[in-house]
Amino acid sequence: MVGLGFPAGVLMAGIGFGPSDFAIFEIDEPEVRAGEIEARLLPKLLVVGGQLAAGLSRVAGRELQPQGLRAPRRRGSAPEEALVAFADTLRELRGIPFLALGITREQLHARVVVRGASERSPAMRRAVERESANLARRGKPFRRLRHYTGWNGGELPEVAPAGSAAFWQEVAEEIAPPTGNRVAGMDLGVAWSREEARSLAVGDVLGAFRDLAPLYKLLVNAQ
Repeated sequence: MVGLGFPAGVLMAGIGFGPSDFAIFEIDEPEVRAGEIEARLLPKLLVVGGQLAAGLSRVAGRELQPQGLRAPRRRGSAPEEALVAFADTLRELRGIPFLALGITREQLHARVVVRGASERSPAMRRAVERESANLARRGKPFRRLRHYTGWNGGELPEVAPAGSAAFWQEVAEEIAPPTGNRVAGMDLGVAWSREEARSLAVGDVLGAFRDLAPLYKLLVNAQ
């Protein structure tokens, strides 16, 4: 993990998610679960986010700031994930690409996300369409990539066919759908099981985001 700007001891430090954190998602009562996520998981994610921010900023080539994302409250439905986002703005992130570290019932996730549409969406779509063949040729960095778009926190999405240019063309269309009956956005990333998460170090998480960084840079620099 050369050049990320951390002493070796920091890179090897564990990020500290264990069974009690994942157990929050086993709480059945929606309001109780939501309260525990806000009181316990989001603060912990923000602490980890602070440990990652400098390294992620180096990887992304711009200063990224962590912010907790609250899951939308739906009557009778318990939140299925908690996320800390890393973006170059603290404004609302609608239609803005960001990196995210998330936790769900069974996994920890590192993702590149665009939620909703903005004036930048058409440019991001064109950028992914233009670079689809190059993205398909990236090989090893994307070999564990999963397609989270529309995921509800249940069974983990299958590994995506990231070696196919056609897959990236589909991703481009998701960013800025041609019709108004689809929600714009994109969500791609990698996952660690709850067992793997117990021994993850800061350097391991930064390594995953380093693999995802070319996609993030493509989106955030799209014009």
